[in-house]
Amino acid sequence: CSSDLTYNESLDILTRTIVGAQAIAYPDLRIHVLDDGRRLQVASLCRELGVNYITRENNAGAKAGNINHALAQTSADYVATFDADHVPVASFLSETLGFFRDARVAQVQTAHHFYNPDLFQDRLKSQTYIANEQDMFFHIVQPGRDVYNSSFYCGSGAIFRRAAIAEIGGLPMTTVTEDLHTSMLLHSRGWQTVYVNKNLSAGLSPESFEAYVTQRKRWARGTFQVI
Repeated sequence: CSSDLTYNESLDILTRTIVGAQAIAYPDLRIHVLDDGRRLQVASLCRELGVNYITRENNAGAKAGNINHALAQTSADYVATFDADHVPVASFLSETLGFFRDARVAQVQTAHHFYNPDLFQDRLKSQTYIANEQDMFFHIVQPGRDVYNSSFYCGSGAIFRRAAIAEIGGLPMTTVTEDLHTSMLLHSRGWQTVYVNKNLSAGLSPESFEAYVTQRKRWARGTFQVI
């Protein structure tokens, strides 16, 4: 089961992600688009592309609530989540699903890769000689955390064992960083997490200063909420 989460992203961005998900090499793949924007054009796009469309009456719990609502409508033992602008590669599941042979593994997270220059690379025209701002986290920090079973969910490009999510009562809706919070709850119950240090999807980094600040303020506020 693959879930693409969307709220107000453009149809061309969403189309790329859906088509990428459809190309994942797996014999029993079911794709669900979780639309918290309740847009008729997204429902129409899903019918056109032959994927399932899921929406709800309100936006309670934001992203966590959106995923929890979809989990109640589906039944797959393993669920992969992708943000609307994160396009997976065809080998995504073949590179990740095998880790669940270990019955203690609840979550597998992959690196985030961005196909557009980040705000600093773009404004300073430095993308040819300076790495994306988030490469340090995804290729240095997360692999280091993984050594101590403390890598965490980053909101996209990850797979969960449904039984593990059910054990913690679904994704927590009490913080705005439900991804980090989810992994902490899983770890507290003795579950294992795995980090795969490979770029198995490609997404968009914030394209404006306003979007960048909004994103980082959310991360900072959510971290304090978790604490």
